[in-house]
Amino acid sequence: MSFSLLPEFFAFLGVDIFVALSLLTCLLDDHFPKTLPWLFQAGAIGGYVHIFISKEFFTIFGDYMRFWYCLLYLVVALANVIALNAYIAVIKKHWTLAKVFSGTVVFPTLLISGFFISNYAGQVAEFYVSRMALLFSAVVLGVSISVLLSPRIVKKYWKRR
Repeated sequence: MSFSLLPEFFAFLGVDIFVALSLLTCLLDDHFPKTLPWLFQAGAIGGYVHIFISKEFFTIFGDYMRFWYCLLYLVVALANVIALNAYIAVIKKHWTLAKVFSGTVVFPTLLISGFFISNYAGQVAEFYVSRMALLFSAVVLGVSISVLLSPRIVKKYWKRR
């Protein structure tokens, strides 16, 4: 099974990650600075500008340079996801929320990004490994959501506040 992706797909994936982080920081506004969602929105707008520049002005470099340029943007977006989880765990000392955040956001985001990168690289043998990683990610996501919604964890979390 093979499908071709343009290198700008990774920039679009990075933009989606920045928009999702902006929404998450708005929903969890008690735990983050008030300007953080706006910074993530600026990162998403920067991604759209990046895509425009990449497609229009860097066509002379070819797909190889566009891939690395777009992959760098995706890596920056993924680094923000990891940094946000570290901020919750280390700075705010909300270990339960950090565990749930890593299981529902960080881990699936990293695995999905790795899946698309490995498919773009054309490694057919790794396709099945990526499929198993996505299945494992779905299991971790389900377990994390069930832990998040368990009454014991909810009561424990709200007692701290």
